Amino acid sequence: MSVQWMRPSRWVAVASAGVFVIGVVVATATPGPLLTIDDVANFGLAHTIAGKGSAPMPAQAPYGPLYPALLAPGWLLGFDEGAMLTWARTINALAGAALVPVLFAFVRRVSDVSGRAALAAATAAAMLPAGMLTGSIAWSERLLWLLVAAAALAMVHSLDRSSPQAAALALAAAVGLFAGHPRLGPAAMVVIGVAVWSLRRRGVGWGVATGAVGAAGLVIVERVRSAVATAAFDSSGTYDAGDLASRRGVDVLVPEAGQHAMGAVTYLVLAGGLLAVWGAVGLAQHRRTWPVLLMGSAVLAVAAWFLTGVPRADKWLHGRYIEVMAPLLVAVGFATITRVRARLALVLGVGVPIGAGVVAAWNGPGNTWAQARSPVMMLGVEVSGAPYAATVFEPGAAASVAIVAGLLVWAAARRFGVMAGAVVLVATFGFGYHAGDRTLDELYVNTPVGEVSTALPPTEVIGEVFLDTAAVSPNLTNAVAWEVGFDRSSITMTDATTHVLLAVATAPPANAVLVAEFADGSLWRLDA
Repeated sequence: MSVQWMRPSRWVAVASAGVFVIGVVVATATPGPLLTIDDVANFGLAHTIAGKGSAPMPAQAPYGPLYPALLAPGWLLGFDEGAMLTWARTINALAGAALVPVLFAFVRRVSDVSGRAALAAATAAAMLPAGMLTGSIAWSERLLWLLVAAAALAMVHSLDRSSPQAAALALAAAVGLFAGHPRLGPAAMVVIGVAVWSLRRRGVGWGVATGAVGAAGLVIVERVRSAVATAAFDSSGTYDAGDLASRRGVDVLVPEAGQHAMGAVTYLVLAGGLLAVWGAVGLAQHRRTWPVLLMGSAVLAVAAWFLTGVPRADKWLHGRYIEVMAPLLVAVGFATITRVRARLALVLGVGVPIGAGVVAAWNGPGNTWAQARSPVMMLGVEVSGAPYAATVFEPGAAASVAIVAGLLVWAAARRFGVMAGAVVLVATFGFGYHAGDRTLDELYVNTPVGEVSTALPPTEVIGEVFLDTAAVSPNLTNAVAWEVGFDRSSITMTDATTHVLLAVATAPPANAVLVAEFADGSLWRLDA
């Protein structure tokens, strides 16, 4: 067996292929698209990047240009909307597969564990249920996990080598982070700062030049993002950093931002069990890995600040933003889990989740933790929500599941080896996949896309539909644009218009015939 592990690249390739296949299977098990504002907007941006024209949708929040650029070849190949969804899911699965070698390299670089332990840790961390489940949606999250892991690896590499070449790789990783999503801008700045710091012994000139190149890269990405958004939606974005500062100012909303930060950390504890906690402890023990935690702090700060003033049920225990750090923490935690002694395992694996459950129950005004929340914002150790397949969060149940799952993985790894622990962990993930799939199926029925798919008569021939984006909700207009097709949707009335989507209270034209009614609007056919 030791001879076989002389060539770990072969096993990394096999594990990556397995993660890709599982990712495709899990992604295609759910209908879609699901969250119309996010995923249909990414398709719209890709439609514009491919040179197919603007997307007939209202102004959208700012999205990174990298993910839509990866989707754009599908439009160039002539895919229809259904095929584009399959293309997006394939891209997501490929990003998940590429995460395996990056995490493997990271674990080997920051620890002295065996190749087998590093591979098991990388594979398990790449299979976290939240990543697999969001892989069914055209979100950039699966790509962001990969970009964050690559940035962490680049930072450690630049500190180890202290060379211009290593610093250049870190700068490229920083630009990739920002191109992935604007909210990773502060994290990208941390990566640039580490690249500058790594060249400190070469003189001030090297540091200044490195910082300038990194800053220029971020500026270029922002200009590209703004140009693409304007071409697609006739708006560079519904908010920017200045707008966020004015609406969610630092002086008034700092306490609320602090609560959000506690909620995000609590989420990682409950969702990751012992693994995420031990991974953070492991990273904190070494000077070479401090930039990873600093990058995580930047991610946490943005998540906490962004969620202030936002009326959503899950904002007090939110996972989607902080989850980008989860693969790194889980990989490091799992790789070194056999070194956790029994007393420490009890303290971390029992006491910390209980404390997190208490914080979760207290955090936020009233019982917001008991309101419905997204089933895909979970890592899966708590089995997509706790109790099983629930769309509400119950702190006591989540803490109990986190304790049981974490200690089972630890006990299996300590008694039978790291591969046994990996089997127990992946088996736990299986419950998360199944529970999340059930909940996503139910969620799809109640989304505007599902509503449109059900209510729109399949025999109705639509030449061009006018979308009243000023009066109809963005969710519904995006859903209709997706269902009918971007090329047959318009935000202005033209001679080719055959149908109109109007708000509920809007009077239809005199010659219009009702085709379908939705919760937030109705579709009318214009008869000659």
